[in-house]
Amino acid sequence: MTFENALEKIQAKFAEVDGTKLADMAVQVDLTDEDCGGTLYFKVTNGVIDVQGYDYRDNDAVIDIARKSLMDILSGKTTLDKAIEKGQATAKGDFDKLDTLKTAIPKYEAPSKKNDAKAEDAPKAAPAKRSCGSRAKKETAKAAPAKNTAAKKTAVKKTAAKKEA
Repeated sequence: MTFENALEKIQAKFAEVDGTKLADMAVQVDLTDEDCGGTLYFKVTNGVIDVQGYDYRDNDAVIDIARKSLMDILSGKTTLDKAIEKGQATAKGDFDKLDTLKTAIPKYEAPSKKNDAKAEDAPKAAPAKRSCGSRAKKETAKAAPAKNTAAKKTAVKKTAAKKEA
């Protein structure tokens, strides 16, 4: 993945963040990945988030992090604090401003297994019967003569039985 591709995905994830809950800040983010490493920043001003693909010298904080870890934070799967504890990120600067990320990013909710189980336990619908179409008409056309032939044979047998009697 190139840095440009990573930047597009990160910008899309930041679009889901509620900027009104963030403190005004400018944060430089250094991606540590070998394939898509680079520097970007996000700046929040009056609840509006701007994400650009270059460094920001007059920043409130600097974060060094792998792209996947940053995406996990922006998805709500983890927090910056947890990523730092696990050694997946480092940060320096104004932690009070960075702390507002916790309330602005919605928590990730994994699909519940209860809903999956209910779907599996539910009775499956019967396949729909064909009511029109060329194949359905051909099947109907073939079936009708078979019934008529059987009826004719039965009628012939009854007639023959009456004549014998």
